[in-house]
Amino acid sequence: MESTGVKLRNSQQIYYIDTNNVFVKRNALCVVETEHGVDIGRVFKKLTCGCSKSQVGGKLLRLASENDLEALPDIEALETKAFKICREKAKEKKLDMKLVMVKCLFDKTKIIFYFVAENRIDFRELVRYLASVFRTRIEMRQIGVRDEARMSGGFGPCGRQLCCVNLKEEFEPVSIKMAKEQNLNLHSLKISGMCGRLLCCLGYEYDVYRSLNSSLPRSGKEFSINGRHFCIESVDTLKELISIRSNNHSILLHKNEFKVENGNIVLNRETREKILHSFDADNSDE
Repeated sequence: MESTGVKLRNSQQIYYIDTNNVFVKRNALCVVETEHGVDIGRVFKKLTCGCSKSQVGGKLLRLASENDLEALPDIEALETKAFKICREKAKEKKLDMKLVMVKCLFDKTKIIFYFVAENRIDFRELVRYLASVFRTRIEMRQIGVRDEARMSGGFGPCGRQLCCVNLKEEFEPVSIKMAKEQNLNLHSLKISGMCGRLLCCLGYEYDVYRSLNSSLPRSGKEFSINGRHFCIESVDTLKELISIRSNNHSILLHKNEFKVENGNIVLNRETREKILHSFDADNSDE
């Protein structure tokens, strides 16, 4: 079965749908039918043939026509109106919820209200009111703070668009262990995104740092050469350099100049002589 990945309007989630023998190119606008109803979306991934039936959740109806595109402003106006009415009504009923986004399906058979709330909300009365106003099915969908950031959009501390908007299909767990592996300040706000959770990019870089760190000793490790005491002052993972200190003097070593066995640094004869010569030279200068 031939399928393709489509991002629906006002959504970052990718749906894999049956192309239904319709030829489409990447970035083409098309009208699709999913389990939620008929909607318009943009082809995000090129045609694939490897999706199983369980992964495919709908079919492509047609390429978006001029009439389809002309209908979008009315749908967007309806969403704006629904957002305003829902927020005012929720405030009137003192519902402790934050409305994030409203989405109306392309065929107007359903309006979905996305909101964030710390506790469980009884919105049955609110749903009945909205259904009486808009004369269509109403769905209230509670989301998490990471989903809120994805829907709201924005830019990260790197200056690029948020990872959750551009790159990720589904959220993957990001742990404090990943930040530790990258020698980051665990008390810094810089490792948290606008959602308040750990940055998604920590997960992207984790495997690279873990691989590089496996061939580098840990900072603070101590060792001796000919009775002289040394300490690994710092580790630059990406440059694969370590700084060795003894008293007030330090020297940089590259990964090629030593080995790590069971977490301990192992130095060859040339590196030992280099270290001793460097520190003896510093002492003679004094």
